[in-house]
Amino acid sequence: MFDEITPDDLIMSFFPCIYFSANNSYIFDGTWMTYKQRGMTEREINANILQRSKDRQYFYEICLKMFDVVHQRGLRMIMENPKSTIHYLKNNFPYKPKLIDRNRRLRGDFFSKPTQYWFENCEPTNGKTYVDKQKPKITVCQLTGHTGNLCDEDRSMLSPDYARNFICDFIIGKAQMHSQLSLFD
Repeated sequence: MFDEITPDDLIMSFFPCIYFSANNSYIFDGTWMTYKQRGMTEREINANILQRSKDRQYFYEICLKMFDVVHQRGLRMIMENPKSTIHYLKNNFPYKPKLIDRNRRLRGDFFSKPTQYWFENCEPTNGKTYVDKQKPKITVCQLTGHTGNLCDEDRSMLSPDYARNFICDFIIGKAQMHSQLSLFD
């Protein structure tokens, strides 16, 4: 997979946050049941938790291997994952995030959720593009077709405004003087 990637390329990595987030810990300790677990027997719930633990281990290993390959080959990568006080990567990962965006709404996203970014073989630039008018705040329960699932697709998506502002602020360091659309001028 990495054979065709050169040090001039930039890898953007979005790992499944549901295995590393605080909510995953609540599932493991039984204080929060997923939509899928409702109506299950205790034995089925325990089997579900064991499978989730295996899945988290798998993704953790893939993530660690990816960092190792990227580091060894001198490739540039930015990895994104939510930020919380109880976060598996915060407590169990040898790499530390270089950037934490505490409120994504300030850069035009629908959610204020804090997000952390790891920059490997590159450094974030220091832009300050803030939107004049924030989008209406959306809660998870307001999402179209929300089923109580942690991985609703809408919740995981970045708004186009946030993506553009993130690229300008932290990747290319381009000031946006008059408009968020000035990236393409």
